[in-house]
Amino acid sequence: MVIKDDALATLHNLKEQFQNTQISIRSIDLVCEYIAICAEMGRKESPLVENFTTAEEMFEECIQKFPENEKLLLHGVDLYKYLLKLDKRVKILEALIKKGSTNKIIWTAYIISNMYMNKWKQEDYKNFSLKFKNLFPFYKTKDINTINFKKKKIRVGFISPDFHSSHSITYFLTKLISDFRESKFETIALSLVSKIRHDNTTKFLKGLFSQWVDLDQISNQDIVSKIQNHDIDILIDLSGLTAGNKIEIFNTRICPIQISWLGFNNTIGLKCLDYLIGDNILVSDDEKNYNEKIIKLPKIWNAHCGFDFERKFNDLPKEKNGFLTFGSFNNFMKVNDEQISSWIEILKSVPNSKIILKSSLYVCENTIRKKFEENDLIESLEIRKKTKKSGFFEHIQMYKEIDIALDTFPWTGVTTTFEALWMNVPVLTRKGFNFNSRCGESILKNANLIDFIAEDKADYVNKAIYYSKNIEELKDKRFYLYENILNTPLFDSKNFSSSFIKKLEEISDNIKYN
Repeated sequence: MVIKDDALATLHNLKEQFQNTQISIRSIDLVCEYIAICAEMGRKESPLVENFTTAEEMFEECIQKFPENEKLLLHGVDLYKYLLKLDKRVKILEALIKKGSTNKIIWTAYIISNMYMNKWKQEDYKNFSLKFKNLFPFYKTKDINTINFKKKKIRVGFISPDFHSSHSITYFLTKLISDFRESKFETIALSLVSKIRHDNTTKFLKGLFSQWVDLDQISNQDIVSKIQNHDIDILIDLSGLTAGNKIEIFNTRICPIQISWLGFNNTIGLKCLDYLIGDNILVSDDEKNYNEKIIKLPKIWNAHCGFDFERKFNDLPKEKNGFLTFGSFNNFMKVNDEQISSWIEILKSVPNSKIILKSSLYVCENTIRKKFEENDLIESLEIRKKTKKSGFFEHIQMYKEIDIALDTFPWTGVTTTFEALWMNVPVLTRKGFNFNSRCGESILKNANLIDFIAEDKADYVNKAIYYSKNIEELKDKRFYLYENILNTPLFDSKNFSSSFIKKLEEISDNIKYN
């Protein structure tokens, strides 16, 4: 996009006022307005990302005099998100929590920021999330006794703000919802999607569910009442702590069984959230460090429904280019300092190699570019822009340019890993220590790509170097994926649905309620 002249003028004016004014309460307003404009630019295709440097300078000068000003701290949370300075972001969030903030967004941002870093153990997630329930009230509800098995079908509700084309949830949900029709369950969509975001995907999903209930723009109490009025037996949350969630309603017993699945890959800690759906890899011997009971599906915790275009075998790009291309299309928030240092080490060890990244947070590019510049590797880095005009087909075709996909850590990829494997691109991941850091491991084990699961950072680097030198072996892996990936549990939606529905049958049959 082209930034309007008035935006440029506003930023310039705010900076001048700040520089010409002694640090005061007025300075706080100037800094916050400056950061707010930069944040808006950071969400768009903007040539003005360098203004974040100025924003940081202004913020740090102001925070020295007003270290406890809540308005300033809140804008700092945004600022350091876009600068990919998660350590500083976490410190601000900690300060706000210590001040007694009960803002759900602050607490959620704190948990998620720590998930992007590699510092918390799973026990830390559990212990902190237990405090989460203290933020939320209990809502007025009807009495719940047990599931009414006299009904023709048991009612399963799926609540989400993501029933639209901008979110990947559809790729993991559609076949499952269709397969429920042949079971003893009926499905109800509890949609938190804003009406302005309804699109063809929303329309398609409406046709799959037995019922569709719009919950947007109503109070939490009304959401609870509406859910109960539909006599839902099993309520499945699909968003967890991600954007647009209504996780707070799970602090109250609304339905006999309440489950977390798919949208958020860790424990949450609310009193009435009974189960978390995983598998034997994601949660192995550490169930005690989760607040929910773990439902372990026999193969994998989710399965991709595939794409509606014909798969073709693509040769290694190196064969045409003469150099090796790595790639990672994961959210830039997952690209922490440790991850960047891994990639830099790989690129330095593989002559003439390059890495392609993909960005939708434009300012984050600057932070990443600086790391590569400092290591004289800027020519090895290519960052592609994700814009509103960029379609899905354009996105998926980019995998044809990649020889090896590099997963992030500790928050590994899910959708991006499925996409890469569908496009016959091997993915290199690391073994993790909890649910969200083991997703890559679960996917690759089910893809029979155990050799692409690294033990640690050093092994991750060494495996990337190994396959860069053993091209014939890499070509064999690529051909294996083309021939076999659709026959693995990753894309076996039918068997996944069967396992999922069977688990729901087991827990509904065994439920005991006072």
